[in-house]
Amino acid sequence: MDVRIRAIYESFYLNIISTIFKDLGLPQLIDRLVPVDPQCQTRASDVVGLLLLDILSGRQALVHLERWAHDIDLPKLIRPGLDPSWFNDDAIARHLDRLYEANIHQVLSSCLVQIYKKEGLPLRVFHADTTDKTVYGAYESDSSDGLHITYGYNRHHRWQKQIGFGLIGNEDGIPFYGDVHDGNAPDKTWNPEVLSRVHEQLREAKIEDEWIYVADSAAMTKDTLAQTKAANAFLITRGPSSLRIVKTALSEADAQPDSAWSAPFALAEKNGATYRVWETASTYEGQPVRLIVVESSALDQRKGKTLETERTKEAELLREEQARWERHPFSCREDAEQALASLKASLRPRFHRVEAVVEEIVRPKKRRGRPKKGAEPEMETLYTLRLSVEFNQDAWEQARRKASRFVLVTTVPKEWKGQPMDAQEILKLYKGQISVEMNFSFLKDPFFTDEIYVKKPERVAVLGYLFLLALAIYRVFQRRVRQFITPERPLKGAGGRKLTRPTGQAIFSIVLVCQSRPVGTAGWANPTQAGETAHP
Repeated sequence: MDVRIRAIYESFYLNIISTIFKDLGLPQLIDRLVPVDPQCQTRASDVVGLLLLDILSGRQALVHLERWAHDIDLPKLIRPGLDPSWFNDDAIARHLDRLYEANIHQVLSSCLVQIYKKEGLPLRVFHADTTDKTVYGAYESDSSDGLHITYGYNRHHRWQKQIGFGLIGNEDGIPFYGDVHDGNAPDKTWNPEVLSRVHEQLREAKIEDEWIYVADSAAMTKDTLAQTKAANAFLITRGPSSLRIVKTALSEADAQPDSAWSAPFALAEKNGATYRVWETASTYEGQPVRLIVVESSALDQRKGKTLETERTKEAELLREEQARWERHPFSCREDAEQALASLKASLRPRFHRVEAVVEEIVRPKKRRGRPKKGAEPEMETLYTLRLSVEFNQDAWEQARRKASRFVLVTTVPKEWKGQPMDAQEILKLYKGQISVEMNFSFLKDPFFTDEIYVKKPERVAVLGYLFLLALAIYRVFQRRVRQFITPERPLKGAGGRKLTRPTGQAIFSIVLVCQSRPVGTAGWANPTQAGETAHP
């Protein structure tokens, strides 16, 4: 038998991504939502699959995709019968337009619901947040209803042209809802709107159960509270320090003895901050809420810098006052006493103890000219203010303790679905907000998203939604691998480092390393697992 090898492809970890994409049933779902055009040689699912592989392997411009398609195993990764020349930039652009016309937001929502069903993920607690992405160039649209790529302030308060991403996902970071919105859309209006959409998405999936919505302080509005209730959900958010009920809760917490606070507890496995909590209740816009004052042993970096600055400025001011009063003595005690009273009233140090007294000084009186030989110097009595400044360690620690406090506001009852929802559990759920914030590092990583080289806002929107779909598959891949990793059986990373919760990128790196090893060595055992495929 004469066997000839026509081509050898290095697919890296693309086989894994392609398998997950197909295993979730997404190609069939996309082709159902975006019907196949009989005049097209490719389907919408083909282009989506190729773009997802492109995003997760180090994104490049669409104009280079046709050339890149020649370097990968299209029949295995996408579907048999595909030719790389069919994926030129014009063909891809037409499919982007068709995805937009088919309501790309609904396409993504259906894909995310299917991912949750296929993976058997619980619909109990969702974390929500938004971010922005900078774009460049001029974008022309034939419609006024499309995505508005406009100027706005980003998270670093810089004025730039941008689009916005909204995400809602579980504690594993897998999105359940995502959108691409206008570049200057405020979070305070996004939260109530998205609550309504998620509720509708759950109803379409025939899920009517209660759920918990966790968001940042922008969710603390009357509209968000009302919409949370209408969406059959409960809210956990951080109370803005400007709210009266938050100020009152912090003031009441300051007056509480240590016995009223909980015992210190930790949420991280090791070397993490410890917390104490104290709870009270109030009403906001007519709705009852629980207020949980949280004290952390780890002071926020920005607040720590602010306190250090205040302490330094206060110390400099006290040194200046000390030098000024000691340079200018008084001729009578009454004036000195009056100045002392005025000084004590004006000085209100936070971090220092200041003792000020009137000190009497007897010294030779200064005269003009040279004194007579043998003459006794004439003495005078003056009065000066003496300041003694000492750093107040107790006040400093107390200030740091107050600065490390924040208030969580929640409508979650103290018992929910047969589980106690005490202050510690509410804090634990809120700290899970890191899962959605970690997703933003993916959306801003140039390895995955890079620049957007398309002309129309509609295509920008479609690419944005495909970034979100790629993120969902990335998180599913990460979750599946982590299920088989335990502290006793960690994954070995670069340099032999033990990984118990590796990121998707770390796993990708390990796959690449394993691919370079000879067959039969430790790691992946055969070319298909390592990412190399061959066709006779």
